[in-house]
Amino acid sequence: MKAIRFGQYLINCSIVNEEDIFDALNLQMKRNTPIGLIALENEILSVKQVFEILNAQYGTHKMFGEIAVELGYLNMQQVQELFEIQKTKRPYLGAILVEMGKIDEETLEQMLEQFKNLDIHESNSKET
Repeated sequence: MKAIRFGQYLINCSIVNEEDIFDALNLQMKRNTPIGLIALENEILSVKQVFEILNAQYGTHKMFGEIAVELGYLNMQQVQELFEIQKTKRPYLGAILVEMGKIDEETLEQMLEQFKNLDIHESNSKET
């Protein structure tokens, strides 16, 4: 059985609808800390380098990290590390749904607990 994400679980349980999840995911993406800012905060890139990357990125479909590697400012391992840091800074979907008024804190905690238990049971059934 394929593992599902928490948002899909909430939809399946009729806690929220697809539009609520879509809106929350869009808000989550908008609040995602840009890789360039993370690189600045961690003193991996200078302000000048970030602006050079952004200028080179303008008008292309290339990602910030891709341009940074092409310009020799970062290597792929550094880009991966920045993505890992970015993931830790991303607001949780459940917290955004609470903020949006689509779910209350108590229901969120209950659903998270149920989801974690579901995830544990699915993992155990895969191993046997």
